[in-house]
Amino acid sequence: MKSTAVTVRPVVETDQAAFLDMWNDFVALAPSEPGNREMGELNWNRMMDAGTGLRGIVAVDGNDEPIGFTLYLTFPFTWSRGDACYLQDIYVRSSARGKGAAQAMIRQLRETGEAAGWFKIFWMTQPDNFDAQRVYDKVARRMDYLRYDLNVSEP
Repeated sequence: MKSTAVTVRPVVETDQAAFLDMWNDFVALAPSEPGNREMGELNWNRMMDAGTGLRGIVAVDGNDEPIGFTLYLTFPFTWSRGDACYLQDIYVRSSARGKGAAQAMIRQLRETGEAAGWFKIFWMTQPDNFDAQRVYDKVARRMDYLRYDLNVSEP
């Protein structure tokens, strides 16, 4: 019997194929985002290497099949004693959207941050990504900062 419950856990080695499949779907959703869309394998390797700082969690269904991922990193924040967490990427498979997976991943990240003494978690989204904004508006405060990118090399 299939369960519809969504849980969140750290990525494990056996998630690689699912992650890479979801990564390809994820980058296809943002065709105008500057960057290298072929970074799935490297990002996977970064998550598996404790020395890189890139971490990942996955939302899984009741059968422990990944239905979403979040990539994040932490760093010292100059306006706080606690670190900041940059939630760099969050994605949920289209077939699993609207079932609480994104909120569950953000909630898990918050719990991780509370345990670790982080000051805050922050992230960005495109101004026309209204589906994501509806989720984010439920769990965080929207800020009015503008993003500037100064690319110094090719992705």
